[in-house]
Amino acid sequence: MTPSPVEILRQQLREKFPQAHGVRAALEVAEVAEVAGQPITAETFPVGAISEVLPAGAGAGVLLLLAGLLGEPDEVSPHPELVVVDGADGFDPASYPGKACSRVLWVRCNAAMDMLKAADLLVRDGNVPLVLLDATGLARRDLAALPTSAWWRLKQATEHSGCRLVVLAPFPLVASASLRLTLSAELVLGDFDCPRHELLQRLRTVPQRLRQAT
Repeated sequence: MTPSPVEILRQQLREKFPQAHGVRAALEVAEVAEVAGQPITAETFPVGAISEVLPAGAGAGVLLLLAGLLGEPDEVSPHPELVVVDGADGFDPASYPGKACSRVLWVRCNAAMDMLKAADLLVRDGNVPLVLLDATGLARRDLAALPTSAWWRLKQATEHSGCRLVVLAPFPLVASASLRLTLSAELVLGDFDCPRHELLQRLRTVPQRLRQAT
């Protein structure tokens, strides 16, 4: 198969500037090592980029990620610190204390394309530093039908605004992601009675820094 013009350009850049590519690869390995095994916070995710979080399997604890980001604040926040774009309208605010929910702007959707459009508007606005896009409750066929070009436009908007965009996806979905985390907590039914802070300690991540064209 004949390589595309983009692939040809990438190869020419690698051949012309091999040292620059080597330094870039070394930095990426170091960044991945720093993420592995560390508690997940907003700082886990790169600024001005899309990150993707995937479940390792059943009981992976992907939704615990939001609990970890919200934490257990002592005071009510006057302004939201993160936006949850809820693709399948599955977020349950009653599961979190009111002080934690005061830090969240909840955008409820019921379709994949509506979710993507809402994320695009929020990222371009640039007033909230962290946008969490939850696509885990949507059908695979609907997510797969989303145009790849839309994700690349979202990547460019994220770079421009300096926002952190985190996509929770049931399978690798975002080709323009800069960081992908596979998340697992190995939860079972008996864990429903465990305090949330104990469950958060059991989260495990396997990161992969993804190199993308700019």
